[in-house]
Amino acid sequence: MNSPVTVWRHHKQINKNLNKTGRLLVWTKVFVAPSGFEHEAPYFVAIVELEDGQKMPLQLVDCEEKDLKIGRQVMTVVRKRGKVGLDEVIEYGIKAKLI
Repeated sequence: MNSPVTVWRHHKQINKNLNKTGRLLVWTKVFVAPSGFEHEAPYFVAIVELEDGQKMPLQLVDCEEKDLKIGRQVMTVVRKRGKVGLDEVIEYGIKAKLI
């Protein structure tokens, strides 16, 4: 379980990368997820180049494999990260969706 203070500090940084646009450089489909993300498998991850030149590894959300093409435009969005227990703090993070 993450400390509420650690989660709060992380959430304060989310707005730096929120609603930025960019393009897909490379993507893949994850079938065997790491601990805490098993319920999301299979899912897509990509390296995205944002308009400011920054490259970020991000999970792709709200998309299907047939729609994923190198160079496709994406936008960063906020989504819940991982699975949360009843007594844990909900953690959010930056992910990408196609536009």
